[in-house]
Amino acid sequence: MLAETCRAKLSVRVPRGAAGDVEGGVRDVVSSVDGVARVDVHDLEGVRPDALDLYVEARATVAFDEAVTDPAVRLGDGFGVLQVDVE
Repeated sequence: MLAETCRAKLSVRVPRGAAGDVEGGVRDVVSSVDGVARVDVHDLEGVRPDALDLYVEARATVAFDEAVTDPAVRLGDGFGVLQVDVE
């Protein structure tokens, strides 16, 4: 059962070697954050490649499997999540 859902604008670092497409890479990075149950990516607003990674700006709906006091802080603690603005 999902406890909480939020919409967020995210900046994430997606490894170039990740399987699938850019949207799937964003979903993989965000879904690996502790307590995240589901990620629905709505918009990819920018993709900036470098030698090893893709830096992606995206908007998504994130569902948590537990109550979260501050979703932006929880998401921001995730590996590869660079910036979070909860809408």
